[in-house]
Amino acid sequence: MSEVKMVITDLDGTLLQSDQSISPKDRETLEKLGVLGVCRVAATGRNLFKIRQVLNEDSPFDYVIASSGAGIMDWKTQKLIRALSIPASTTGEIIHFLISENQNFKVSRELPDNHNFGWWESYDCPELKRYVAHHRKFGDAVKIDPDQPFISSQLLMFFPRESDKFELFKERIQSAFPDLSLIRTSSPLDPDYTWMEIFPKGVSKAHGIEEICRITGINRANTLGIGNDFNDLEMLDFTHHSYVVDNAPEELKLKYLISLAHSDDGFSHAVNLHLFKDI
Repeated sequence: MSEVKMVITDLDGTLLQSDQSISPKDRETLEKLGVLGVCRVAATGRNLFKIRQVLNEDSPFDYVIASSGAGIMDWKTQKLIRALSIPASTTGEIIHFLISENQNFKVSRELPDNHNFGWWESYDCPELKRYVAHHRKFGDAVKIDPDQPFISSQLLMFFPRESDKFELFKERIQSAFPDLSLIRTSSPLDPDYTWMEIFPKGVSKAHGIEEICRITGINRANTLGIGNDFNDLEMLDFTHHSYVVDNAPEELKLKYLISLAHSDDGFSHAVNLHLFKDI
């Protein structure tokens, strides 16, 4: 069995409890990993503003991958060491394309200010309304002026879960803009919706981990990852030992090793199988 030198975990639904805290057992596990010199990485779709709602500077991590890989922060120094963006001109082209396709979407500004965003509603969409109402509490939320594009870090689209619209439109986006990264994730606001995250080329949790491997000199063969959702797929395909918690969708549980649910300290259970026998 390969020695584990880096442990990567998703946050929501994986490490965090339902109240968005880290359980005492999981915190102890993270601290033990630090004592052993194992690199600890949080990889999340949260932007930096929302990450700081659940982690502080003393949280036991070495690196944090933000916005699904658009940003990487050295957590000990609080220095942003990677921030990928979409140029304003390209953002404008995407906005006009989505409007012409009668789509609903939001556009985030560049890191570290990507908690501020613009939105566009082509037709009545309860999920977009939920998103705007929830996230305007954390930053600016304004209706998009298509003729005033800005540098962006992410676009987000909303699709009913039980439909083929996601895959159909994914093909259209990839055909029109082949240099974008498209990531599927479940809506945290309504289980009946799926989101499409649109990022600059090269953005994914996997690429973020690959960059941290380059920085630290840790080999991919020495990585362990644990997640719970579709936006963790590339990460789990990259890490050598890959787990999903028991609360993950069934199709993911068919593909990866299964740990306990996040509410049952699934993070610690997965780590225990490889590093500790007395947790």
